[in-house]
Amino acid sequence: MSITKPSTEVIYPEWDAPENVHALFTLRSGGLSAGPWGGEDGFNGLNLANHVGDSPFAVKMNRQFLRSWIPSEPKWLNQIHSTEVVVADQIENPVDADASITTNSNVVCVVMTADCLPILLTDRQGCAVSAVHAGWRGLVQGIIQKSVEEMRKTLADPEAEIMAWIGPCIRQESFEVQEDVAQIFRESSLSAVANTAISQNGNSFLLDLPAFAKEALRLQGVTQVFDSGCNTYTDAKRFYSYRRDGDCGRHATLIWKD
Repeated sequence: MSITKPSTEVIYPEWDAPENVHALFTLRSGGLSAGPWGGEDGFNGLNLANHVGDSPFAVKMNRQFLRSWIPSEPKWLNQIHSTEVVVADQIENPVDADASITTNSNVVCVVMTADCLPILLTDRQGCAVSAVHAGWRGLVQGIIQKSVEEMRKTLADPEAEIMAWIGPCIRQESFEVQEDVAQIFRESSLSAVANTAISQNGNSFLLDLPAFAKEALRLQGVTQVFDSGCNTYTDAKRFYSYRRDGDCGRHATLIWKD
């Protein structure tokens, strides 16, 4: 009897990016991880994170499977919910940061998520690309604004037209927070959308992270924003979710240019 690995599945962003810009989001199945890092049935998970307790061998093999989809080894980050943006080309080993950017061909920017927002950026000409990790702390601290600023600095064009794609993440109906977190957003630079992006839910609140992300982009003059609309929390077949499951794997969101 022969045993075959399930095929790896990905989501390709539906956005108006230049033809030389390529991106994908990995789904939960199609790898060798098992248990909480596996698929919905506990097997064949494509966990790509080596810091969540999964078998190092499984993660290594999953990353090898990923390599068949991309032109080079991704520039992995140690994500720390910061506003640190780095140049991907200079990364040899993972560095503490939550976004990376490149203008060079076939350099793969990557972030990992399991509810947080993965955000991809590129300019209209396809000269630069960036991958951004934004949890609620990064959002209020300004990781998105900082990433857009750094992209325009890299392009030496403060008026560069930039577009964004928001990948699968936890959505408002699933993201419950307490008053202290809701108040942080009300008092932040993103407060203009607080009336609709924060809703009462008994004694707690439901937070719309994509709405706050779109406000952060708007503040930087980014008007072309494409949203996958996917909710990681409610779709256990396709997505890991830390809020739903606790221990779980991580997806990768990757972008590069020719």
